[in-house]
Amino acid sequence: MKHGTVWMVLAGIVAFVGTLVWQGRPRQPAQQVANPAQAAEERILSYNRQIEELSQIDPALVLYRETHAWTPEGLDSVTAIAVDDTDHIYAGGGNTVVIMDAQKNMLRQISLEDNVSCLAVDEQQNLYVGSTHMVYRVDKHATEAQRFADLGADAIITSIAVVGDAVFVANASSRTVQKFNPDGILELVIDGKTGLQDTTGFVIPSPYFDIAPGQGGTLWIVNPGRHRLEEYNLNGERITAWPEQSGMRVESFCGCCNPTHIARLGDGSIVTSEKGVPRIKVYTSRGRFIGVVATPDDFDSHDVSLDLAVDANDRILVADPYRSQIRIFEWND
Repeated sequence: MKHGTVWMVLAGIVAFVGTLVWQGRPRQPAQQVANPAQAAEERILSYNRQIEELSQIDPALVLYRETHAWTPEGLDSVTAIAVDDTDHIYAGGGNTVVIMDAQKNMLRQISLEDNVSCLAVDEQQNLYVGSTHMVYRVDKHATEAQRFADLGADAIITSIAVVGDAVFVANASSRTVQKFNPDGILELVIDGKTGLQDTTGFVIPSPYFDIAPGQGGTLWIVNPGRHRLEEYNLNGERITAWPEQSGMRVESFCGCCNPTHIARLGDGSIVTSEKGVPRIKVYTSRGRFIGVVATPDDFDSHDVSLDLAVDANDRILVADPYRSQIRIFEWND
């Protein structure tokens, strides 16, 4: 037999044996194809169970109680809130801002070209209003808004804070905080990459990016994708940062990007609010958990964004868009 023929025969034998082995292998059970509707329902049930678990908060951790709630005259919804040094309350919803005294009496009503996204007030009671890409200024006693700064058509303005005579504007689209002088001239852009040898920058997975004045002329900036707060000087340099607090525990921040809003109490401690699992909490200025202001059971919807403000008596004011109310929480006596 020729050499080539021998190899052909051997190859045939190997192939035949391989076929017998393959046919004789143990049969694997056919995989069940999941019913899409059933799989979706199971995911929803699993999510609801997780929400229910996160909603269970030890009552001993709840340090505040709700004392007032009302729907401001002239507003169909309440999405933004601020308080000035005289405890005048500024509330925004739709394209309208109303200004009330501490007794909830209407003082002024202001209409704008665009919907309100955020509010801030300076020491002279001049009001700054953020819309999608425009910042407006309403001078004390005025009833009309003037354009202050245009951040461009692609901007998503989410928060404004006034520190001294500097006006800071958070832009979720560019993941930066921009500093303007009193005339609306851009002076500085903070990208979160300077200070403490951390060049990651701000992680903004969704349009929630809040800022608030700190003590002693500093600025607090939420880095929501990293579940922490960072403190900056007026030159845009990070001077402190909380440890990242991602997790499911009550002292942590869950989801993709929390907290959504912050405000500062008189002693420098920080109030935070969250979406997904709506709850309001208090931390020291160094990020140590103190306690709970409001639990998920205090809100009618998990899909809610809760803007915050603090008055001169350290009462915490909450803009609840689902109820179209301003709600006030005070420390338990």
